[in-house]
Amino acid sequence: MKNYLLFKVIIFIGGSLAFISSCNNSKSDLADFNVFIEKFKKDSTFQSQHISFPVMENYSDEDFPLDILQRTIYKDNYTFIDIENDVPKELRNKDLYDVHINQIQDTVYYQKFGKNNSINITYKFQRIQNTYRLIEIEDLTN
Repeated sequence: MKNYLLFKVIIFIGGSLAFISSCNNSKSDLADFNVFIEKFKKDSTFQSQHISFPVMENYSDEDFPLDILQRTIYKDNYTFIDIENDVPKELRNKDLYDVHINQIQDTVYYQKFGKNNSINITYKFQRIQNTYRLIEIEDLTN
């Protein structure tokens, strides 16, 4: 009976340590992502090296906002993605939207959500070989 109880305690402690370690790793990963995204926003060479081409972009149709259109961005038609100024000029005030960064396993979602406006942009990054790569864009801003 003592051995069984000791075995359960060891399993519990091991599971707890694994959970704590995974929590610390995701915080560490998000800290790494924050450094990455700042460089991705500013350095066009770095940015182009950290995109998995071709990239799918989903966006709202200007004439029919409920329709979602797709376009593919290939390396030969790629231009710098200005994440700082990707919203319409009249909405570029950073007080008009919030930025959320969410991680689910090896995928990080960099999202902009408007405050009382239609801003809704998501950049999807995948962690591949100890770095991040942009794999998809969704711009549902009207």
